[in-house]
Amino acid sequence: MGSVSIRRVRRTDMPCIYEIEQLSFKQPYSSAYINSLAHVALKTFLVAEKDGKIAGYVVAIVQGLGLGHIISIAVHPEYRRQGIGVALILRLIEILKEQGASVIRLEVRKSNIVAQKTYAKLGFRILHAIKKYYENGEDCVVMLKAIY
Repeated sequence: MGSVSIRRVRRTDMPCIYEIEQLSFKQPYSSAYINSLAHVALKTFLVAEKDGKIAGYVVAIVQGLGLGHIISIAVHPEYRRQGIGVALILRLIEILKEQGASVIRLEVRKSNIVAQKTYAKLGFRILHAIKKYYENGEDCVVMLKAIY
């Protein structure tokens, strides 16, 4: 197994990212939205490469008052449980600090206990839930992490 490298997204990565999005979420973002994120989040849209293939991605934006917001993170099913998601988040935290963020926010499905546990290990704490956040009516859990 090769090593994982993390870098900024490239236009040529978009088909792979969209495929990962489709494989990872019940209600995936559209390719148009993902492409728009690549233009908005120039420094905070990262991909993980392993063995020459895109294994996962994370995208965030910095909002006013030092809030970094993770919009989406996903790892291709073939590469899950190898620490790629954690590596992406750790690198993203460094970049968000450089961009002036002092807090990071994310939303996760209430039913996605595995992801919630992973985020908790990385220092995210549950702030509250939002009822019927997702299109199918499922609640989300909002999690925050202070970064210094």
